[in-house]
Amino acid sequence: MKAPSILKRIPYSLKIAILIFLIVKVFVFSLGFAVSYLYVGPSPPLSIIMRQFDHWDSPHYIDIAKNWYVNEGDQRNFIVFFPLYPLLIRLTTFSFEYINLSALIVSNVSSILAAVYLFKLAKLDFNDDVAKRSVLYLSVFPTAYFLSAIYTEGLFFALVIASVYYARVKKWPLAGFLSLLAALTRLAGLVLLPTLIVEYFHQKGWRLKKVDANLFWPCLALAGFLIYLGINYQVTGNFFTFMEIQRTHWSQYFDPLQGLSWAWSWAITAAFPENITIGIAPIIFAVFGLLVVVTGFLLRFRLSYNVQMLLTWGLSVFISWWISVPRYVMAMFPMFILFAFLARNRTVNYVIMVVFTAALCFFTVLFAKGAWAF
Repeated sequence: MKAPSILKRIPYSLKIAILIFLIVKVFVFSLGFAVSYLYVGPSPPLSIIMRQFDHWDSPHYIDIAKNWYVNEGDQRNFIVFFPLYPLLIRLTTFSFEYINLSALIVSNVSSILAAVYLFKLAKLDFNDDVAKRSVLYLSVFPTAYFLSAIYTEGLFFALVIASVYYARVKKWPLAGFLSLLAALTRLAGLVLLPTLIVEYFHQKGWRLKKVDANLFWPCLALAGFLIYLGINYQVTGNFFTFMEIQRTHWSQYFDPLQGLSWAWSWAITAAFPENITIGIAPIIFAVFGLLVVVTGFLLRFRLSYNVQMLLTWGLSVFISWWISVPRYVMAMFPMFILFAFLARNRTVNYVIMVVFTAALCFFTVLFAKGAWAF
């Protein structure tokens, strides 16, 4: 009797938004299933589901879930992956035989929560149509297949969007706690520290006299990062081992011009599809993200949203290796609300849907095949 009563309390427009998100997710899973079946080979359906999106970083998260962090062999390099996602995988795993299934459950349940909170966040300022389109654009974004894969995107989005939502409704302890968890999921969780502080002062009318104890809660994002540094020290004896390994093993360091140069080189010299996935797409998404940031400021979008998009974009491109820029840029989640607002014009909505959906299908196929796709 409780479940039906809960469903009755969910607004109809939110039910539609969730349904849209689930339909797209089922489509993405079906496309990945078909590609994995055709290119990798027949297997029992559950085996195909568990392997179809288990590529690139995914096995590293699974390894951490099984063995935690270690300081020897190739597994030593996995310290660059933050701990909350693999920890949740381990806590929801009843058998290592099905650990990939646990990882998929964590990712997909989290991404559904992310869609719910995106809808609720959009509704604070706009009508049902804008809120529903926000969820729609998130679901068909060109790299949205990561929301269904064994990656941190689903969990990270749920934590970040929920944190900003609770900050907007002035539930600061909860917003701060979620920011701590976000910072334990990805480095970009630290963006919540300035984002929430800007939101706090915006709500106070930028008057220092109105500052109260709630200003403490956004600082929990920093606490989450410090916990991660503590794990680095406990495992390796160095608080900043992850930075060393990012530089020496993953070729990642602060050098945006190098990132652009390498991407351009791949774009003009590599064969298909690497010329797109390692060259052309990262450049396009870097420019796209910058245009989104500029548009947000020109339209005087909410300042905390603009700060989140600007800093997330900066973390995405101010690095030496742009191969994941299209995935990182997706974390600029206020852009989905911005697009939904701008797409009240049917032509704009049509263009966004066609471009996003076509790119989503293309990159999902590549990723399910095991090719590099960010």
